[in-house]
Amino acid sequence: MATTAVLQFFPDWVHAQQGQIERGGTLRIDYAMARLSRCFTTWRGAEIGDITAIIRFHPRGEIVQGSVVEEQRAPGNPPGAVVAHTPAPLEVAVPDDATNVEMWFHGYHQTSDRCDAWDSRFGDNYWFEVGGPPPRLPAQPVVYRAGAQPRPDVTSVRSATIAKVNAFPRPADGPSIGKDIEVHLDLVAWVSHTAWGANAWIDFHVFDGHDVLIHAETLTLAYTGWGPNQQYGFAGKIYQGSTATPGSVSPRPDARKVQYRLYYEIDGQVFTDGILHQAELPEDALI
Repeated sequence: MATTAVLQFFPDWVHAQQGQIERGGTLRIDYAMARLSRCFTTWRGAEIGDITAIIRFHPRGEIVQGSVVEEQRAPGNPPGAVVAHTPAPLEVAVPDDATNVEMWFHGYHQTSDRCDAWDSRFGDNYWFEVGGPPPRLPAQPVVYRAGAQPRPDVTSVRSATIAKVNAFPRPADGPSIGKDIEVHLDLVAWVSHTAWGANAWIDFHVFDGHDVLIHAETLTLAYTGWGPNQQYGFAGKIYQGSTATPGSVSPRPDARKVQYRLYYEIDGQVFTDGILHQAELPEDALI
């Protein structure tokens, strides 16, 4: 049974934990805005600012983040300017291989000037243990390439979404009569600089529900950094699952987990963000 643990961060710089943080469960963060209120400001009649929680799950180093406040707008149709911000709980899923959680908070605004404030337990960050079922570790994880330099200041994942979809065409007048299960990846990787001949890629593995490897591949990322940001990306299918049409079935292993590592090669050197990224997928029957 999935559990929910709550971490509360109070205005007087103390925090409390309710319930055990467990692998496969949910972690909810309740954060008092007063801890990082100084970076909220009024600009052109609207209140500007945000507070973000940055959460790193160990040992893989996966980072997730999200806002712990929400905007309150003046009434109207459409809604008016932002008049205030209020606390908003942030919920994140706890990976099934996590043993510890590291956490810190960033308050900021960006207008004609910039304000940054940090809540990081005087630079040590906040650490919490993860319990519950034993950690699940695939027998054949994506290995770290020898010689790659862990430099998240050179390359990192800006955004990534991994989803399982039924790509079989749906009739306009009724439900789909077939199934075409695919795993799709939409990834954008940031790089600090690029040059002619630079190359970015991911090594990725797909696992079934028992953490058995069912697919492995190296996927080249295309340069998409036209404009102020230098970045590489990919959007499309990375695994073909089962297909079924009336009178015909082509079974394939059910993809339940994807792991990948990001690499960037420039000037004869290979860099990585050093993170073994991972995403869980629902079973085919739920798609």
